[in-house]
Amino acid sequence: MTSSKKKSLLSRLDPFTYVDDHLLPILNPWNNEIVSWIVYVVFSFVFAFTLYALIGWILQTATPLVIVVSGSMLPVMARGDVVLLHGVDGPSLNVPEVVLDSIDVRTTSLEELADIESHPNGDWSIHFHSSGETLLLPKQGTSDIIVYYSSHKNLEIIHRALVKIRSNGEYFLLTKGDNNFSLDQDCGEVSSLFLPSTGSVDVFTEKSCPSPYPIPLDQVNGRAVVWIAWLGYVKLLLVDGFSFVSR
Repeated sequence: MTSSKKKSLLSRLDPFTYVDDHLLPILNPWNNEIVSWIVYVVFSFVFAFTLYALIGWILQTATPLVIVVSGSMLPVMARGDVVLLHGVDGPSLNVPEVVLDSIDVRTTSLEELADIESHPNGDWSIHFHSSGETLLLPKQGTSDIIVYYSSHKNLEIIHRALVKIRSNGEYFLLTKGDNNFSLDQDCGEVSSLFLPSTGSVDVFTEKSCPSPYPIPLDQVNGRAVVWIAWLGYVKLLLVDGFSFVSR
C-alpha cells in the first residue's frame, strides 16, 4: 500500500474529516473561526460519548472504564489506575461458589450468614450456618475483581469477589479490598426501619461498611479485565467525585 493510500484510509477513519468536508460548510459557511471552534468542541464530546458507548456495548457494560481512587486494592491496583470492565453473569464469574437455597440471602447480614475466621498465615475461613459448608480463602486472592454499586454508601466500589452465593436462582457476592482487614459486608448487627412517609427502608449497621448485605449480581457493573497504572491520575485530580470513578 502506497503512502498516499495509507493517508487516504486514515483520513476516512478520522471522524473530523467528515466534519470538515460535510458539516462545516453547512454550519459555518462564513468560515468564522469562533464558530468552527465551537463545532469542533461539540463534536469532540459527541465522538467521545459515541466511542465510550460503543466500547460499553462491545464489553456488555454501561461503565466500561473506571478510575481507582483509593488504596483498598493495593498492591494489585493503586489510586489513579484506569480499569477496563467487562459485563458479568453468575456462572462465568471466577469466584468460589456456595449454594444457599434455604434462606433469603438478599436480606441476610454477614453476621447471620456465616462465621469468619482469619488464620495466622493470612488465609480466611468462612463457615456458612445454613449449609454447614466451610470455604478456605487464600490471603492472596486470585478470584475476579469487580465494580459494584453500594446503595448503602452511594458509591461505586472496586473490590475482589471472594465468594459467589447461588440462592434460589439468583447470585450474590461477598467482597473485600485486598488491602482491607475485613469484608465489605462485615457490618456487625444490621437492622432496618420502614419509613411510611417515603415508603423506603433505612438500613442501620453497627459498624461502618460498604454493604450490609451480600451484593446482588444486578448491582455489579462488571469485572476487571485489564488496568493501566497512573493513566487516570490527572483526570482524578480534576473530577474526583464523578459517578464513574470507583473506590
